[in-house]
Amino acid sequence: MKAVLILGAGATVSDVATRPLIHRPPLDKGFFSVTAKTNPTLTADVARYMQATYGIDVKDPRFDSLESVMGQIYPDLFNPALANLARTAFVSVLKLFNRRLSDTTNNVEATNKRWLYRIVAKYLNNGVRPGDLTIITFNQDIQVEKSLELMSKTARWAGIAPEIFNFPWCYGIGNPGLSWPSNARSEDLFEEHDPVDRPARILKLHGSLNWYSTHNSRSPTPNAMFNSKRDLSITCRKLISPEMTLTRETRNAYTLPVVVPPVSHKSAVLHDAMKPLWKMAETALEKADEIVVFGYSCPALDFESSNLLRRSQRNGHAHISILDPNGSISSRYIDVLSARRLSYYQSARDFLAFN
Repeated sequence: MKAVLILGAGATVSDVATRPLIHRPPLDKGFFSVTAKTNPTLTADVARYMQATYGIDVKDPRFDSLESVMGQIYPDLFNPALANLARTAFVSVLKLFNRRLSDTTNNVEATNKRWLYRIVAKYLNNGVRPGDLTIITFNQDIQVEKSLELMSKTARWAGIAPEIFNFPWCYGIGNPGLSWPSNARSEDLFEEHDPVDRPARILKLHGSLNWYSTHNSRSPTPNAMFNSKRDLSITCRKLISPEMTLTRETRNAYTLPVVVPPVSHKSAVLHDAMKPLWKMAETALEKADEIVVFGYSCPALDFESSNLLRRSQRNGHAHISILDPNGSISSRYIDVLSARRLSYYQSARDFLAFN
């Protein structure tokens, strides 16, 4: 059997749902009301631009949306009349997003009680080989990696451990450069493995906090930020600093996570190394016998993602399970997937109880 897990922000949030809002991973709505308290300087950069250019208060609940604000600023980067001011605002909102992700997920430890761990364990216990398991995630955090690493070190699955978590080959992005901070403890780093034929795949379609490019400036130009051929490296750190500096012989280099910001027409900002991941994801979905969608709402304006799902299931035969506290999400997937077999669960707990 071939299984695909599709993860969204709700999958990470479900593990820390009891935390105060200010300490939870960022969601779209209410983003700037939170960052005004946690990162006031960067938030002020964004707020000034949006007020001066569009008369919008980003903390007003009607407009307090990460995707909406970023989607408005991004086109302005390429408008000569607005480019200079828009650049400062866009770099600030990108830094806000990356900082919020790292601040709220660095301290989320992997345990065998995490919902993702338990879902993957369900499939392994049912005889699914790691090579027949694909995790497609729209999250940029590294919670998937932490859970699979823990699983690979569990005696129960010792015989297939190299296939469960095979870093960095699990990403499917070839052979990128790895950075190994000399002052980090070994337990704070992912261990590099030898490649294997069929590891479990972690396809990060919107990039990852531990993938980065290097720049000569703390505030690179849009062309430098989104150059599709810029070098892509991976840090082995588990505790991610989104603004690492690297020491060179002549001058320091500044890093920027290789993530896809929540803007329309995402294909225009995809790194070349990431483009094949979308085809891998589509192929995995086409061949899947079971698809589990955990905490991903498939936003209507995310055309690339919804089109990917539509194409993959034109002739699909998979049983699809939707795990989300918002019941209306299942209607969205019925529309997108034209699913013949679809089950809805309010939570991962319910899914595991009935499967």
